[in-house]
Amino acid sequence: MTLLPPIEQKLSPMAPRFPANPARAARPATARAVLLIVGWPALASVGCFFHSTVKPVPPTQQQVAAYAQQQTALRNDVSVPNEEPRQRCDQLAMATPGVEELRTNHGSIESRQWRLIANGAAPRWAFVRANDGAADGWAPKPGLDKLGFQPPLEPALNSASSVFLAYAPVQGESLADSQKSATVREVFGPAQGDFTWRGRKYSYTLTRELPCFPLPQ
Repeated sequence: MTLLPPIEQKLSPMAPRFPANPARAARPATARAVLLIVGWPALASVGCFFHSTVKPVPPTQQQVAAYAQQQTALRNDVSVPNEEPRQRCDQLAMATPGVEELRTNHGSIESRQWRLIANGAAPRWAFVRANDGAADGWAPKPGLDKLGFQPPLEPALNSASSVFLAYAPVQGESLADSQKSATVREVFGPAQGDFTWRGRKYSYTLTRELPCFPLPQ
């Protein structure tokens, strides 16, 4: 028994299996072979032409120098921070909040107050020294822990030699209070905690450096 019919039965009787004139059928194939043989050197020569004429042009000395200057400028822009906006520094000079520098000395907390004072055309920072206080302005603050700092200040004081604390009233009772609160927020940064002094609540922000103006030499 045969499952598949013979191959000869699938072929149409109107189309012979082989062409009637083998020479005529082979002529196009021969012509195509001649064209391929003749055309190949031309195509190869075209490819060689493009590969031989398109050559990389080395940069000139002026281009190399310009590139080096550009890279140097980019490195300087990354390494040198942008100057603080003049508007914020002017705001700090007009509405200076309370600023205290804190540190720990032999287990006890010390502080000294900083203010902006006139220095010709531009203000500068200066610490406040009491008449009977130390020459560098530092004084013990044993009652600082009674102000209810939240969060506590001890972790920040233990991680650095000193830290600046900028503060202003949470609820302003005057335009000056509102301006000082805005200065702390926009110049020193967002509030990091609060404390209570003489029945009023203050928000504070810690920073490592005083902004905008120079410190005494």
